[in-house]
Amino acid sequence: MKRKGLEELVFCHDPHSGLRAVIAIHSTVLGPALGGCRCWSYASEEDAVRDAIKLAKGMTYKNAVSNLPYGGGKAVVWEVPAAEHVSGVEPSGNNSLNPSVSPRAHIFRSLGRFLERLNGRYITGLDLGTTAADMDQIRLETTHVTDTTGSLGAQNDFTAEMTAYGVYTGIVTSLQHQGITTLQGIPVAVQGLGKVGHALCRHLHAAGARLIVADVVPERVQRALVQFSGATPAHPAHIHAADCKVFAPCALGGVLTPATVEELRCSIVAGAANNQLSHREPVVRRLQARGILYAPDYVLNAGGIISTAYELEGEGPDQIRQRVAEISDTLTQVYQLAAASSISTADAADRMAEARLAQP
Repeated sequence: MKRKGLEELVFCHDPHSGLRAVIAIHSTVLGPALGGCRCWSYASEEDAVRDAIKLAKGMTYKNAVSNLPYGGGKAVVWEVPAAEHVSGVEPSGNNSLNPSVSPRAHIFRSLGRFLERLNGRYITGLDLGTTAADMDQIRLETTHVTDTTGSLGAQNDFTAEMTAYGVYTGIVTSLQHQGITTLQGIPVAVQGLGKVGHALCRHLHAAGARLIVADVVPERVQRALVQFSGATPAHPAHIHAADCKVFAPCALGGVLTPATVEELRCSIVAGAANNQLSHREPVVRRLQARGILYAPDYVLNAGGIISTAYELEGEGPDQIRQRVAEISDTLTQVYQLAAASSISTADAADRMAEARLAQP
């Protein structure tokens, strides 16, 4: 853990519910670790742990560079059955399974008990593969959870909308950095059309961008083609090579590899996906050598966690939107530091986050 910079790694296994999860707390220097609960299918426990650790560190840097009073953590749950109807709950602390409650509900209720034992060191919320109903089950066992039913984060995909708005703001800022003042007619390739990617397309289309879209789910692509006139489809495995001004990766991480970076035909990479750099140093060097501006992912996609953090502080949707718009200022500072120090934008973002961590 010391080598990974972690404060704590908790393995959660409950044979009664079937829970298999890991909670990674990377840092509580700035405050309680804040980061979502991801539910995904992993090939092995090692893959799940590796993902949790990487994502937790990303949350530390994301919260720090966004000047939030929280550290970074992540929960990862794997091998979970699909949601089913929940018609009741078992008493707290009772390990016997209530047949009127779905297996999935039991799993997340059990996770809540593990979270409660951390005494507030980690606060979880929505992430890939989890729902407000899952957070509701966690809430039955602990108060250290966000995005439950009735919260802003659980209403009308507000968290995804704020993430998309932050990415849109970052794309506009990046274009301005290259002397382009309008999105009208600018080709933007969006990889991944889930909640965030689709919402990003909506913002871009409204501003006049020419969309190129791709997703592994054909129905999502068809929906985008119908809703965003002029959009054109691309193969999800090759959209990074589309002839565009901006490539916006909004699916899973690791899309920028030493091979794919050579195939880029854009001048800006700015998207919502976490951990976009599969091999950081060689990819960053080639992006610089090719003159491609990289908007660091954890700066750009911070809208969701900014929303969660300020909802915890009692702010409403209008105030939160204003906070998310400040991603533009943060990204501008990253670009200015990179230029002034002759370093990559990825290193500049890290330097800013680490400076914040050094002065809590």
